[in-house]
Amino acid sequence: MKVLILPIDNRPVTCVFPRLLAELAGLEALLPPRRMLGGLTDPANPGALASFVEASVRADQPDALLLCLDSLIYGGLVSSRRSEDPLKTLLDRTACLDRWRRQLGPARAIFGQSSIMRISDNYDATEEKPYWARFGREIFAWSGLLDRLARGEKLAPGTLAAAEMRIPPDIRQDYLQTRWRNHQVNRHLLEHAAKGNLDFLAFSLDDSGASGLNRLERDRLAGKAADLGLEDKVFAYPGADEVLMALLARLLARVAGVRPAASVLFSPQQAADCQSLYEGQTVGQTVASQLLACGITGDGVPDFIVIVHGKPGIQGDHVLLPGHKDTRNLDTSRSVASTLALLESANKPVVLCDVAYANGADPALVAALVDRRELVEKLWGYAGWNTTGNAVGSALAMGVSRWFALKQGAAASGQAVKRCLFVRFCDDWAYQAMVRKSLTRQVDAATLAALMSPHVATIAGALGFRPDKVAFRQPWQRTFEIEVDI
Repeated sequence: MKVLILPIDNRPVTCVFPRLLAELAGLEALLPPRRMLGGLTDPANPGALASFVEASVRADQPDALLLCLDSLIYGGLVSSRRSEDPLKTLLDRTACLDRWRRQLGPARAIFGQSSIMRISDNYDATEEKPYWARFGREIFAWSGLLDRLARGEKLAPGTLAAAEMRIPPDIRQDYLQTRWRNHQVNRHLLEHAAKGNLDFLAFSLDDSGASGLNRLERDRLAGKAADLGLEDKVFAYPGADEVLMALLARLLARVAGVRPAASVLFSPQQAADCQSLYEGQTVGQTVASQLLACGITGDGVPDFIVIVHGKPGIQGDHVLLPGHKDTRNLDTSRSVASTLALLESANKPVVLCDVAYANGADPALVAALVDRRELVEKLWGYAGWNTTGNAVGSALAMGVSRWFALKQGAAASGQAVKRCLFVRFCDDWAYQAMVRKSLTRQVDAATLAALMSPHVATIAGALGFRPDKVAFRQPWQRTFEIEVDI
């Protein structure tokens, strides 16, 4: 089976790891050359990407298209927030969906992802327009007030005016115009879904608070989807970088003709009520939305067990943002003991979602886990990177890929899942939780390899997986992410 994958950009978590999951499932993955995809400062050429997909549809006749539409429309996720292209140009770029549906026919799947523009509560303009460095948190607060006002909440007199006074009028105007333009694009994509050009459409909320214009837009898109009778074909939820993997999992369930079943255990149970950072909802709500996105059901005999490792009351964060509480060193010993006990008693394969911290694994959990190879061998999936949604969605997709491979009788899937686990533990634990905290800037590959080496040896021993060669680099020339190249 052939699946064409159009990633959201060229980062390893968004274009390399989805390919690994497709290979784990036994699929032939077709992707554009990585140089064609968008980067941090260099957007992709949407026309070139459309031409690549067009040529592949004609020559390869893929069984499914998994499309991150931000790449096709704006040139990537980051450029969706920075692009100055007019609305008509963006809408015209979606016309190819009509052609691809006609060429592939109704039996082949076309799944799409489009982001609802994020609102970050920080002063980091790395992935935003330059004015975010000065007014980011003020825009975040103002956006929340606008959302509350639109929902009928009465604000104290002068509250909105005071918030607006903190942001120059031209910046407020530019921000609202950019949001309005992107929202019109998303509304137009709903019309494509209504025509049958998209079999499933995921709207992803990348970085979200409890209130804000992105949540208001989400609700309005959901309302229009309901008006069009698309409730089963459209889903809006917090996430971004992992959504392509969730779409892959949903595709595998469609191909199998049956949804994978899972039982979910929170470790400890109170962790389900913990507020999830960067998402504006609880960990439990995020887990529920990711299960739905991946096409996993809770009915029937479970194919695997999902263990969500968390911390009651508070989610830690390996990244300390200015103006935010320092939660880089939490005592998770009780949670670790609970998680290990659940692993010990598990009589099914396990997908382990490590969300005690945002932006990396729980060091205490992994330190205990790598000494218990018999527990590691139970894992069909693991992730502990970035947001709760990122970690849960990618871990679930790994579990579904392994489930699908076994249903198809893929004998090599055991080594393939070890390869995926190796990459995740190297990234989420070795780098994000252990090495990254010692870095203040980008380092060369040799230095990175030396810092990673002892942790890599530990992971290889725990998995019984020793690749001939492993290289590491920081692909976007910053410390935020790493590439694990086997």
